[in-house]
Amino acid sequence: MRSKRLNWLVALVVVLAMQSCIAYRFVGHGAEGIDDFETFPTDTIHAPETPFRFAKAACPLLDTLRLQVARVDEPLTLRQMIDTLDSKNPSAGMVIVRNDTILFEHYRGMVAPDRHTTVFSVTKSVTSLLVGMAIDKGYITSVEDVVTKYLPDLKRRAPEFQRLTIEHLLDMRTGLAFSENYASNPLSGMARLHYGRDLQRQIRQQRFKEEPGTKFEYNSMATAILGAVLEQATGRRYAELLEEWVWKPLGMERYALMNLDDKEHRFAKAYGGLSSNPRDMARFGRLYLNRGLWEGERIVSEAWIDRSLSADRATENGWYTNSWRTVPARIKWDGKNRFEDGVGLSDVMVLAHNERGIPLQHMRTERNEDGTWSVRAATDCFFAYGLHGQVILINPAKRVIAVYLGNDRLDYFPSVFYRLVQHL
Repeated sequence: MRSKRLNWLVALVVVLAMQSCIAYRFVGHGAEGIDDFETFPTDTIHAPETPFRFAKAACPLLDTLRLQVARVDEPLTLRQMIDTLDSKNPSAGMVIVRNDTILFEHYRGMVAPDRHTTVFSVTKSVTSLLVGMAIDKGYITSVEDVVTKYLPDLKRRAPEFQRLTIEHLLDMRTGLAFSENYASNPLSGMARLHYGRDLQRQIRQQRFKEEPGTKFEYNSMATAILGAVLEQATGRRYAELLEEWVWKPLGMERYALMNLDDKEHRFAKAYGGLSSNPRDMARFGRLYLNRGLWEGERIVSEAWIDRSLSADRATENGWYTNSWRTVPARIKWDGKNRFEDGVGLSDVMVLAHNERGIPLQHMRTERNEDGTWSVRAATDCFFAYGLHGQVILINPAKRVIAVYLGNDRLDYFPSVFYRLVQHL
């Protein structure tokens, strides 16, 4: 009996010590921010000696475009929108590129071409690219591989790990009992992931609430596991892969940083630890705009781009696929345009395209609470999105890349960018 009590006491001390470490980091470093690279140890991703340069052109976007912004009554010009953002957010950077030419560029505060900005979950889209390249190069056989093929230690953990595939991780259909909770609580799953000193240990401790592949539920632990798969499959560090496979071939202008869990374990935060700048994020977007080609050289297979930007898969998966998001459109009809579910849908598609000027795909109808009907559909735009409003939006039809890196949770910004791009 005494031995059992002693074991419980030892276990309690270990747990409290671990929690106090996380709590210390949580209190000492404060909430996550775009300067996270100053908080954690980092690996450096070196840039090439000769960067790829976008051309620059004057474009009167500041005063000619008028956009409706969430929680604002009157449409705003781009200049007014930026002034509003700057008044609420002292640090922001925006770059809009069309046909390899910078049409518009704006910086304020801590965001600048020559300063780092942590891009949070935009990192997930970068990790997805590395996974695709690892498949192209033969390090990973297929997205259908189970994670225990590359992380065999997980076989001794929850049995669901042996049914959890790389595809489940990419599409956030993991079934993990992990809560994407950003509340100021040092004991939450996200706080443990963000501030913990041994992320691989946290991976081994994960449990499941559902069978993998059952349903979509966004969580950063999925991409943390992908980071572990990448490093184990290739036998190389995340930063080394990113430098050799992406940063140098794409002619990035400035070195980047990858946040690590601590100095001892040095495990990359593949879910949200990349720090870069707006122009280099535009170069990353350009690779996807050009369907995996860079100046005539194939960087990643076109099949991987197709998979990442598939409206088919995105609409079936919470508008999310391969760690990218599609921009959805929800168009409401009432009065003379009211229609029954599934009846006259082709007419509605024509109406949507002609009246809204929006190329829509994979339309389906939804009944609203007031008895009217709406169409829910996918547009042709895709974007990477980070916690504090970081956005890389790609519009293939317009040949436009729009990047915003800020320090505020601007949930409406992807749709604002979409409407802005439609006017270019």
